[in-house]
Amino acid sequence: MFKEIFECSPVAMLLIDEKSQIQLANKHAQTLFDYTTSELIGKDLGILIPTETKNKHPLLVKEYFNTPLPRQMGSGRNLFGIKKDQSRFPIEVGLNPIQADGKVFVLSSVIDISERLKAEKRFETAVDAAPSGMLMINASGTIVLSNKKIEEIFGHERNVLLGRPIEDLIPDDFKTPHPTFVKSYINNPEPRPMGIGRELYGLHKSGRQIPVEIGLQPIFFDNEIFVISSIVDITQRREAEKEIQIKSVEIQEFSYRTSHDLRSPLLSIGGLADCILEDIQDGELEMARENTHKIKSLTQKLNQLVEDILLLTKADLKNEKKEVFDFQNYLIDAQERFSHILQESNVKIFNSFLHKKELLTQKTRLTQVLDNLLSNAIKYSKNDGKDQTVRMNTFNDQQFFYIQIDDNGRGIPQQYHPEVFGMFKRFHEGDAKGSGLGLYMVQKHIQKLGGKITFDSTPQGTTFYLEFLIG
Repeated sequence: MFKEIFECSPVAMLLIDEKSQIQLANKHAQTLFDYTTSELIGKDLGILIPTETKNKHPLLVKEYFNTPLPRQMGSGRNLFGIKKDQSRFPIEVGLNPIQADGKVFVLSSVIDISERLKAEKRFETAVDAAPSGMLMINASGTIVLSNKKIEEIFGHERNVLLGRPIEDLIPDDFKTPHPTFVKSYINNPEPRPMGIGRELYGLHKSGRQIPVEIGLQPIFFDNEIFVISSIVDITQRREAEKEIQIKSVEIQEFSYRTSHDLRSPLLSIGGLADCILEDIQDGELEMARENTHKIKSLTQKLNQLVEDILLLTKADLKNEKKEVFDFQNYLIDAQERFSHILQESNVKIFNSFLHKKELLTQKTRLTQVLDNLLSNAIKYSKNDGKDQTVRMNTFNDQQFFYIQIDDNGRGIPQQYHPEVFGMFKRFHEGDAKGSGLGLYMVQKHIQKLGGKITFDSTPQGTTFYLEFLIG
């Protein structure tokens, strides 16, 4: 009966004596190692073992016969068998001692795990290629698996994460209660998203918090429960949502102000047109001429507003290649463009270009920024008979390129400083120059250029500071 069971076993079976010689080998063992029965019986087990472990094997056999107990062989290690053609393949080995005729033998079961390892490899590859972070923990909250995306999200290498508690990836405020959450989930495991109605954050290696979305899936393996978490970094989504909220507020303000700024001049034009008709009927040609000039002035302002609105709509969409910005040529062209208002305002432009490195940027955007800042500095001079000046300065350090535009004009009243870069903002009472969109567009362009703009302003003048990364 034993021999029939031995032969019919679906697993390769070998019977080994204390000298490590093969006494029996079933058909499955012959097929697995590609030997005939006569080629195996009486041979040393070493013929089925890789060369690098043959020297150690006799000692291992001796140790086992000293304490013969049923066990799995090579737990935690990769074991390989050798076929007759010397090709190797991964195996699992089970050992069980048997006593017969006063002697001890070892019944060894051998399983080819090539397909299992291939399946595991496919699983690992699929997990690693997942577009979301994949993390698996055991019932005690220890990390047992993570993929490449987890490295990108949290900044930790996978080999560092394995064996560490999941709390290492959780912000300090949530570390203490988290083990209780894990235990509660293990007791009631079901697929579900985590933190419904709450904002969730992970902890990056650098210490910064990352907004995340997490899905949980329990799995059972070898009578143990594990939890696979899919983790998505939603930083960009949160930023986009904030941007949408800002845009929504801006659109509401934009709609209100444009409708007001367009409607009011149009109503005035309509009223003036009626006055002109009455003046003509009454023969008051001088009054008609004066009202015609008023209409012309209003239409010019409307045209400027429309132009500014068109520029504003293009500010977010327009893109261009970067090139070296020539400040000398820009200033020559700017002085020519602004020659009329420079002469009217008695303002002089000076420069101090001290930069040692070139600024690589989008020429059209930066030109519009500088034009706006220069024209504002000229328009809002004091007109008190004193010398009015505007100065453009440039310099750099190893990391940043700096531009300063300063003037000795009227300055921006202190109460308006928080609104300087707002939409449709004017800062001098009774002064109807411009649409109030200029500095708003300046900030938009600076943001698109990846720069930063700040300012200082007093009744003695204003300085705008522009900062850009070099490179």
